[in-house]
Amino acid sequence: MANSPVFELLQRNKDIFEKRNLIIAGDVFDPMILSLVKDSTHATVICDNFVACKAMAAMIGQSMGSDFPQVISYKHVELIFSDIESAQQKIPQADTLVLLLSKAKQQTVKLLNLLEEKLDKGSYIYTAGSNDGGAKSADSLLKPMGATIKVDLARKCTLFKAIYENPVNTYSQPKDIDVAIGDISMKLHQDTAVFSQGKLDKGTELLLNSIAKIVPQGKALDLGCGCGVVGIFLSKLGFKDVTSSDVSASALHLTLENTKLNSVTDVKIVAADMLSGLDKYDVIAVNPPFHVGISTTTAPTINMIINASEHLNKGGVLYLVANSHLGYGEILKQNFSSVEIISSSNTFTVYKAVNA
Repeated sequence: MANSPVFELLQRNKDIFEKRNLIIAGDVFDPMILSLVKDSTHATVICDNFVACKAMAAMIGQSMGSDFPQVISYKHVELIFSDIESAQQKIPQADTLVLLLSKAKQQTVKLLNLLEEKLDKGSYIYTAGSNDGGAKSADSLLKPMGATIKVDLARKCTLFKAIYENPVNTYSQPKDIDVAIGDISMKLHQDTAVFSQGKLDKGTELLLNSIAKIVPQGKALDLGCGCGVVGIFLSKLGFKDVTSSDVSASALHLTLENTKLNSVTDVKIVAADMLSGLDKYDVIAVNPPFHVGISTTTAPTINMIINASEHLNKGGVLYLVANSHLGYGEILKQNFSSVEIISSSNTFTVYKAVNA
């Protein structure tokens, strides 16, 4: 597998990691990032992505379970699978912050605001990312914090450096939202690291309306739970055995907070790469993502559909909502004997696939 452009940009500037007390955070998707810290004094790597974190753990001879948050220590390296808030108390003081830029600018702002308290004045802050993801203008985020220079530009990626002098306070927590589907009402915390802030996205809304009348029997899975709304809704429908899973530690933490907010106690929350390592269920409900960082891909969802029958009991049902143009209907028909469209809008389609 080819190295990512951001890794190659950092690799050609690997001296920034040497003999430094590091924090690495942000969109840590390429496990090879871990190879850059071998000559650091200490390195804390905060990884939100379960797949990348498992791969990095394997690189240092360690393994991970499905719980969160998790901290894996090896020699001078601490690998933390966690949302940033939960990770705060586990992060030591550092003299260098390397921030891999998120496509969501407000998430980058949040990370800068929360992690600056781990830096003394005179520490270095680096931002690295793809130009089409906002890296070319990341200096605008750094300049209020201190003198900023462009270090390198390569592989359509940009690396900036700031010398930290001035604290900033530019992050505002997203407001809660209220959701009502039929007789079920929910209040939901939001997070800049998790899909769809400010309102329930139209695809999930269509999915919830489509499953509002199903009989709550057996085990249910909210796959790719995001803010946790589907799992909470399934619990409020009457399902007594609900699992919510996601690859993102931020999504898992947000789901946990939202179950508490809605007084839901029977939802199990686990880290998972799509269906890998999960059980069998009677209902799987999913609004699958098709973004990884700034890239778009349908491959994870196609693989999930191909493997879904192995995670459904006999007669179990997969409810999937997706942008209509993605064409998942044909893949579903190739893997399920019974597939129907139960709802659609100008943009989204809800499919029901039954495991015979």
